[in-house]
Amino acid sequence: MISGWPFDARAPGDSAAPFFSIRAAEAEGQYSCECHVEARPVRRFDGVNALCDAISALAIALPAEDDRLICLHAAAVGMAGRLVVFPNVRRAGKSTLAAALAGRGHPLFSDDVLPLLFAGDGTAWGLAMGIAPRLRLPLPETLDPAFRDWAAAVGGPRNRQYQYLRLKDQPPHGEIGPVGAFVILDRRDGRVPAVLTPVAPEAAMDALLHQNFPRDRHSGDVLQAMAGLLAGRSVFRLTYGDLRGAVACLERAFAGWPGERPARRVLPDRHFRLADFGAATPGRIGRGVPVRQRDDTTEAEIGGTLYLADGAGRAIHRMDGLAALIWGLLAEPTIPEAIAADLAEAFPDMSAARIEADLRRLVDGLAEKGLVEAAD
Repeated sequence: MISGWPFDARAPGDSAAPFFSIRAAEAEGQYSCECHVEARPVRRFDGVNALCDAISALAIALPAEDDRLICLHAAAVGMAGRLVVFPNVRRAGKSTLAAALAGRGHPLFSDDVLPLLFAGDGTAWGLAMGIAPRLRLPLPETLDPAFRDWAAAVGGPRNRQYQYLRLKDQPPHGEIGPVGAFVILDRRDGRVPAVLTPVAPEAAMDALLHQNFPRDRHSGDVLQAMAGLLAGRSVFRLTYGDLRGAVACLERAFAGWPGERPARRVLPDRHFRLADFGAATPGRIGRGVPVRQRDDTTEAEIGGTLYLADGAGRAIHRMDGLAALIWGLLAEPTIPEAIAADLAEAFPDMSAARIEADLRRLVDGLAEKGLVEAAD
């Protein structure tokens, strides 16, 4: 179920700290699982769910060992020499679709977590997890019968919740592939033809933000890396109702790629700092006090949308149109009440008191997120 991961057999009492512990529990067929890289309670599972828990801990431990990596909550499949990445959208069928593509001979790099490396030449590379895909059970009755038969024939460990597929000749952990495109899945009920539609790059960023980037990585570094990646990659939305139709649609769309394939090399010169969660959280700024952007804020425009990351690297924030406008006005020290007065003149149909209250909430929110500060 796990391929390509190096390991050493250590004697009991070895000083090396494990990332995960698993022991046989008193109840037959049950295992006591303890994660050492994230605060979780000790839990008891059957064999399949214990495997799920260990793989989850492995995905957290991996970037902790290599500061070049960030991990996306996404599936990735190789098509014509580049990776098509499917950001996780709840119940959109990314694992099932990734498994179906693997069954058609496309290399499966991941069905859930994709580690990324960023090279100095601007390319981004996905790292194969080397982990078998997992299907959620029971499979929907409406699922393609041919896929159901194939999954049953492939076999693999299963319980009432999940089945791991025992696939052959898949990329082992450590193999890399260049990222070619992002596809956001929009699964519909009923007989909906599969259609692949280009969308703005911020749609991919929003999907990834919703699922969270690694919390320990500095959000400013992540924002810069993702802005560069999405600026040079196509983003699509795949609307579909039928698995077979979705596979056929993707195979037609990604039968080839424009331009030459990037050289198969990764330069380890983009490293990611750790976020500083111990940094002091600024408080609200009093009335009549000039406010300005913090100098350590990272900003990036993806598509037509502005994103900001605080200097401590704790989070990435999406700015709507009004918030982006106010942010721009705060490039120089400005009293919020003066901005509110200007907005009241521009929008005479709105209550001046409401405009000022809304603006104050926005500025207070930016201050609490560590994006603006009082201008001395």
